[in-house]
Amino acid sequence: MEQPIRASMNAPVARTYDEIINDHQVSEDDKQRARADSLLGHMAALLFQRGHLPLLEHLRQVRVAEIEYDLQDQTTDLWLEFDPADFVNLSDSVQTDLREIFGRVSRRLGYGVDWLGFRETMPSVGPDWRQQLDEMLSGDRPTNQARRMMPEKPSNIEDRLAFTNAGELRVYRALKHLQEKELPPEDTISIFPLPFGRVPGRTWEPDVVVAYKGRAGVLEIDGPHHRARRAVDTSRDHLLMDSGFAFVDRITVEAVDNPAELMAALKRFLRRLREAG
Repeated sequence: MEQPIRASMNAPVARTYDEIINDHQVSEDDKQRARADSLLGHMAALLFQRGHLPLLEHLRQVRVAEIEYDLQDQTTDLWLEFDPADFVNLSDSVQTDLREIFGRVSRRLGYGVDWLGFRETMPSVGPDWRQQLDEMLSGDRPTNQARRMMPEKPSNIEDRLAFTNAGELRVYRALKHLQEKELPPEDTISIFPLPFGRVPGRTWEPDVVVAYKGRAGVLEIDGPHHRARRAVDTSRDHLLMDSGFAFVDRITVEAVDNPAELMAALKRFLRRLREAG
C-alpha cells in the first residue's frame, strides 16, 4: 500500500522539479513542497543504486516531507515525518546513515537545505476529541488502525474497519464476497485488513492478511502512486515468508479498477495460498 507525501501541487504532475521550482506562476509554498519531494526522491534513488534496501524501506514509510526555516539556528531544514510505530524503528545509526545520504543529495541539488530531521506525525484532533476517544474505546469506531489514534473520521469504512483508500475497500469487498457467497461456511477465509504487527527488525502493516486452509497469506495492494521497486518488494516478500507467512502476492492497480480481473486475481491468490508449503 502507498500514499502521496503531500497534497498534490497546482503544477502538472508530468513537469520536472526544476520546471516547477523555476516557474514564476507557482507559489513559494508549492515550490518548497517540490524541493522537499525532490530531496526525498533523490535520496531514495541513490539508496536504490547503492543497494541499501533497508534504508530505502525507511524512506518509503515517510508520511510527510516538509522544509522549514529554523529561526533559532537560522538554518533551512528538511523534516521527515513518520507514523509513531515507524518512527521508533529509526535508530541513531539509521538516522546517521540517512543524514549522510541527505548531505550528498542536498549539496548536489543546491536547494540551500542545511539539515535533516525526523519526527512523528501529529494526529489530527478536533474539539470533539473526547467523543472520538470514547467511541474508539467503546468499539464504536474502526480500530484496525489503532496506531492513528484520533485522525479525522475515515471516509472508507465498512464492517467497523477503516481503509486508507477506495482501492483497499474494493479489494476487501471482493474478498468478503468470496468469503460469504462462494466459499462454504465450513471452509472459508478470514480477512484482516491493515493489521499491525512485528516481524524481525521492524514493525509492519500489511495491506491485507488472509487465512485459508490453515495458512496465512499477505496481499499488498498497489495504490495510484505505486512506483517500480521490484527489488525492494522481493526483499520484503522474503522477510514476510521467513516470518511465517505461507504466501505473499500483489494486486495491481489495473486489477483493483477492473472487477472481473480483481476477482480472478483473488481466486488465484487463494489457490496459491492453499497450495503453499
